Amino acid sequence: MRRRRHGNAAKDLPLPPLKSISVTPIRRGGGRKQPSPTIAEDFEESFATQAGVLARPARRTAPAPTHRYHVGDKLRMNGGGHSVQRAASACKVVALLPYEGHGALLYRVRSDTESFERVVAEADLAR
Repeated sequence: MRRRRHGNAAKDLPLPPLKSISVTPIRRGGGRKQPSPTIAEDFEESFATQAGVLARPARRTAPAPTHRYHVGDKLRMNGGGHSVQRAASACKVVALLPYEGHGALLYRVRSDTESFERVVAEADLAR
């Protein structure tokens, strides 16, 4: 049978002194941050020298397309549609919708055979 040892051996060993892990805060300048040494006092002058290196030419933008039809025009709406089928019929332009930067120009039209208005792309309208 084995004998059990009691924890007396650990009590005999000397322990190293304890070290403090607390950190004392350092306050400089009354709590207000000093400006970075990399920023020059004559900011405009230093920025002008950097801007010459980093400047790019302005990007050319295409002018926004203009609507072909005007409010009140009587047009022919082609049949089709993606989510809701529509029959080909005559319609009247109620409003020109603003160009969103991509895609087709859109119109709000009212069909002669329907009692509601729809949004239709310019490609689906003809004189």
